[in-house]
Amino acid sequence: MPAENDDDQHRVPATTDGLLSLRQMEVFHAVMQARSITGASKVLTISQPALSRTIRRIEDLLGIALFARDRNGLVPTSEALEIYAEIDPLIRQLTGVGTQIGRIARGETAVFRVGSTASVARALVPQALRTLSVEVPEIELFFDVLPVDQIEEYMITGRGEAVVTIASLDHPLIEREHVGRVDLVAVIPKSHSLAARPVIHATDLADVDFISFAAGGAHQTIVDRFLSREKLKVNTRAVARFSDTALALANEAMGIVLVDYVTTLGPVGSNLVIRPIHNAPQFSISVLWNRRRSHSANLRKLIEIIAARLSALPPLP
Repeated sequence: MPAENDDDQHRVPATTDGLLSLRQMEVFHAVMQARSITGASKVLTISQPALSRTIRRIEDLLGIALFARDRNGLVPTSEALEIYAEIDPLIRQLTGVGTQIGRIARGETAVFRVGSTASVARALVPQALRTLSVEVPEIELFFDVLPVDQIEEYMITGRGEAVVTIASLDHPLIEREHVGRVDLVAVIPKSHSLAARPVIHATDLADVDFISFAAGGAHQTIVDRFLSREKLKVNTRAVARFSDTALALANEAMGIVLVDYVTTLGPVGSNLVIRPIHNAPQFSISVLWNRRRSHSANLRKLIEIIAARLSALPPLP
């Protein structure tokens, strides 16, 4: 309960027919439970003189004595016991309502449903959701992994509250918040001659066997720009839609795959090594939501967690 200097402040006035205000009931209830002015004042965090004045005011309104004193504290009268029996269920119910309001404010009452595209779903988003679940212990999470072509429908229909992605999406109803950037990196089979190099330069990739992603996707758009910038031609051995599939193919020594750094934060095959690329292009990681739909405090927490996680990522050795 908030501290106050005088019970007359912020008190709902008693009605003229002698009924008590909610605050007066609360004070009476606390005194009945503590059986002392001192104990009740600690529970309610108000001064003892203010609390004593409130009890006298209640007695004046009702025209009865509520307490007698003995050496062990306050002794309630029979009328006080009857009044307490009526008030106690109400105060308990209000306490429960207050607790529930607190749970709502902390985001513990509703399902928090969020989606992400494949690469950030491998480790970044699960790690962020775990941190969120520690901060909000009662939260119920629902996590969707989406292909890029389903993001718009997911956002517009309100299936989920937000999407974390490296993809770029232009839609008038979708809001975007940038949370960090990561480099393009090379994932190389250990048996490949480039696996021994600590840093991969663009010229190293000329005419090597590659695993590509579907044209127009977030990964391949960045990769194509990089290859075009460096005027490189590669041999595409396979095309994968998702990062997990691309890594699985690379693990079978079918070729090198270029991915965003967060993809490699999750498990990769035992036959692979990860190498930084000199002068690598970067991926922008964003959180998307529908600007016309309400969103919870948990979304803001998640954005802050992801941004902090990305800013603390260690560089590749």
